[in-house]
Amino acid sequence: MPGEILVIQEEERGRRSDFEISEDERRRTRIRSLKKKAMNASTRFTHTLRKRSKRVSDYRYPVVSIEDVRDAEEEEAVIAFRQALIEKDLLPSRHDDYHTMLRFLKARKFDLDKTVQMWAEMLNWRKAYGVESTLQDFVFDEYEEVQRFYPHGYHGVDKEGRPVYIERLGKVEPNKLMNVTTVDRFLKYHVQGFEKAFAEKFPACSIAAKRHIDSTITILDVHSVVSSEPFVI
Repeated sequence: MPGEILVIQEEERGRRSDFEISEDERRRTRIRSLKKKAMNASTRFTHTLRKRSKRVSDYRYPVVSIEDVRDAEEEEAVIAFRQALIEKDLLPSRHDDYHTMLRFLKARKFDLDKTVQMWAEMLNWRKAYGVESTLQDFVFDEYEEVQRFYPHGYHGVDKEGRPVYIERLGKVEPNKLMNVTTVDRFLKYHVQGFEKAFAEKFPACSIAAKRHIDSTITILDVHSVVSSEPFVI
């Protein structure tokens, strides 16, 4: 009968609707489950990095593991040095770096007082010389001409992953160099270069080598250097 057919059709549409709703709910449930698993995996990965914090540097690229083996005694010395700097208000956030502080300690043979003094002098010099403005605003327009009379620059890395810096001293022409730049501008250029090395080159080399890099290898090419005295490196 027509009435019975309509009822059957309505029931079938209802069953299909229930089935579609059920399928949608199951699909949403699966998506929520996948999201939860992904979040848990991310959390476990983060905890793994934190557990390895004594061997992995805290870079801006947390997914890259950087080998950073530290000597226990050196680490204690850095902690003491850092505390001393904080107490004297001598630790700007940009210089709050383990390896920077360790380098200063080594330079003063881990004598805490002498290292603090050296650190304070460094901060004063940076302020007086205007290092921050030099890094941001200084433009060495004469770079190409300087290269003609003072060939130098970085070229690749060594087997440890450290950047290689080369100066061809036998090609240096001091008089011509001073005709295209000044001593002050040449010094600012080198200061800017060191700042860029710490801010950009060393982090990039560390990521490439997967170990902490904060030093360079320097090659002084003395071929054609004329001197009446023995040249000692």
